[in-house]
Amino acid sequence: MIDENIAQIRAFNRYYTSVIGLLDKYLNSDFSLTEVRIMYELYHYPQGMTASGLIELLNLDKGYLSRILRSFEKKQLIEKRQDNKDKRSYYLQLSETGKTIFSELSNTSQQKIVHLLSSLSDEQINELVGHMNGISSILKTSNLKKNEK
Repeated sequence: MIDENIAQIRAFNRYYTSVIGLLDKYLNSDFSLTEVRIMYELYHYPQGMTASGLIELLNLDKGYLSRILRSFEKKQLIEKRQDNKDKRSYYLQLSETGKTIFSELSNTSQQKIVHLLSSLSDEQINELVGHMNGISSILKTSNLKKNEK
């Protein structure tokens, strides 16, 4: 029974990642899903985030994040600002170029979802969103219980 459930969850994950364009490069851009997720976090923290904050939030390997950030610097997607209190720490922010690229990717993602939903009725959309909220709720509750132990 458990093996069958796991197989079904994995099959759904493969299906959904394909449907929303997450395989290989994010939405056929030059960026991986992880890179776009880092841009997302930096975009939504305009005051900046430290690398250690990103590592903790996204559960990333320090070396992997370091390579991504070096690449972002070369492409001039991020800016670094030294912490006034701790001179060893830097706050990372998206540059204007980074914000523009992230906004374009976000708009493309938005349009892809609009297209995906366009063939569904309002009732089907509400049912789909309800199921997604149910999945999130179950997993959040499960993680809260796991973290309490």
